[in-house]
Amino acid sequence: MATYSSYKKIVADNVADSIVTNDKLKPGAGMNQGVQWIYSSRALACQQCANNGGCVCQSCGRCCQWTVPPYVSTVTFEIWSGGGGGAGNTCCNCWYFAQGGGGGNYALKTIETQPGCQYTICAGGSWPCSKSHTCTAGMGCRSYITGYNLSNFCVTGGCGAHGCVEGDEWGRRNRTMCANCNICGIFGADFGMMGTVGNDTGSSMCYCHGRNSFTGAAPIIGRTTVTGGSEFWCSCGCYVNWPAGGGASGESNYCGSPEMCCAGGSGQGGSGIVKITFS
Repeated sequence: MATYSSYKKIVADNVADSIVTNDKLKPGAGMNQGVQWIYSSRALACQQCANNGGCVCQSCGRCCQWTVPPYVSTVTFEIWSGGGGGAGNTCCNCWYFAQGGGGGNYALKTIETQPGCQYTICAGGSWPCSKSHTCTAGMGCRSYITGYNLSNFCVTGGCGAHGCVEGDEWGRRNRTMCANCNICGIFGADFGMMGTVGNDTGSSMCYCHGRNSFTGAAPIIGRTTVTGGSEFWCSCGCYVNWPAGGGASGESNYCGSPEMCCAGGSGQGGSGIVKITFS
């Protein structure tokens, strides 16, 4: 048996031109769906850039203004902050290892909105010191969004790495763990996850022999990188871990002659990104 809905269809010939305008439709009545990403174009183009001085603006984030398109009534924002930097060291006759930087943090928020509403979108950058030789690296930058129906929606940057110089040839005299910098990292969200923190593993043989340094990763999209090996003069944390990953740290371990000089420069964390899904 036929029903009204099975045969009664509206065709274009039945509707006069310009009779149905945008101001006669409620948000959501039209068909406008899409996904938009906000990130540093330089970071996307280079990604795992070898950080030997040519990584121009690899630490840069991106801020912009986004306007809700016609017919859209719902938007989901996903934000990842910048990853923490890697630690480094410059020394002679010492042996050095460090944890990698922490991965950027993640948050999600779904809201009702209106066409024409404007939002300020900021995907956070990372610590800009590509060859710092400090034992403590800087945090990544926060990512955030402000606008209609949002309140303090942001995530703090990933925690910077901490390094440690051996006290003597056989063992560590100090070790500092980084646990999200001991601060809360997610605000104004429906759901969120903190990035993983850096770590180090290996034996306690002479002169940091066998040490390996791992970076933290951002939730969902990130990856972990490793610096180190059984025995080497110097390993530089020289690669950018994009997107939103922790920066690699410098390492030096050698079980032979103590006469050595090493500059274990640090790596930058990956800058943050923002994903916008609207319908």
